[in-house]
Amino acid sequence: MRSIDRALLGAALTLGLAAGGPARVHAATAPPLPDTSMVTLGSGESAAQAFVAWPRKRAGAPGIVVVHEWWGLDAQIRDIARRLSREGYVAIVPDLYHGQVATDPEVAHELSRGLDDQATLATLGAAAAWLRARPDAAKAKNGVVGFCLGGGLAQRLALARPDLAAAVMFYGGPETDPQALRSLHAPLLAHFGATDKGIPLARVDELKRGLKAAGKVGEVYVYPGAGHAFMNEARPSFHVDAARQAWARTLAWLQRYLKS
Repeated sequence: MRSIDRALLGAALTLGLAAGGPARVHAATAPPLPDTSMVTLGSGESAAQAFVAWPRKRAGAPGIVVVHEWWGLDAQIRDIARRLSREGYVAIVPDLYHGQVATDPEVAHELSRGLDDQATLATLGAAAAWLRARPDAAKAKNGVVGFCLGGGLAQRLALARPDLAAAVMFYGGPETDPQALRSLHAPLLAHFGATDKGIPLARVDELKRGLKAAGKVGEVYVYPGAGHAFMNEARPSFHVDAARQAWARTLAWLQRYLKS
């Protein structure tokens, strides 16, 4: 009997069932929080999915709405969100195409033309509201970063929402009218390629003058030798020097206005 008792006790200790074992076993096997997840914004017919990249430290982390290019919620824009998460931000990318992703420019053009302005801004606003509603970040500052199609939308979101503390637009068609820019609620950082055929330098200059006339905080940069979509490393348009410099300026901008 004594040998049986000793055997049972040894088995119990091995399984962590004695002397406080269950708590230690639970702590050791608790699954880590996911680095990324999908969330639903809105409900009913207006509902949209969004990709979220989480930083290591979530409590109190600033948030960023990332607005995708005309390609949709593809691997490249997900990687942008992950890069921001590694810098300590909760990055949420709303899927404006509801599951469709383009690889061909003609398809991307069709998808972008099919967007409804009001519904699109409502989805982006829902993403900003989702960041604001996080229970672990009630006092955190939030911003928006957008590329191409998303660059113009990022500026429009900053024009519409007073709860954003920073905005960054990459080669999106800008709003330049000083009267409209008076509604800008966040400091704006804008990046453009010098050889971008869709956004001429004259329009970039209009943005600079418009921000100054409206009395708004903004910095506008033009990158020599770079064209449209110079940040997209998955495309032939990628320009390594311009991308590196623009990204460094972006991180400094976000640090200044979202983490200070």
